[in-house]
Amino acid sequence: MPGFLERKASEWFGTPEKKARLLQWLVYISNLYVILGVFVLIYVLYGDHLTELWNALR
Repeated sequence: MPGFLERKASEWFGTPEKKARLLQWLVYISNLYVILGVFVLIYVLYGDHLTELWNALR
């Protein structure tokens, strides 16, 4: 069974270009999750202040 998995992995991600492209997409997706997490954290920590500021500016 390990031979089968190694063969399939080399078929799917065999060339260095495919490996680099996969790594690039994984980095993009993880960066999006980090940015989204930062915005959620800011909203959780300062949500009340932000809504008060928004209401004061309107």
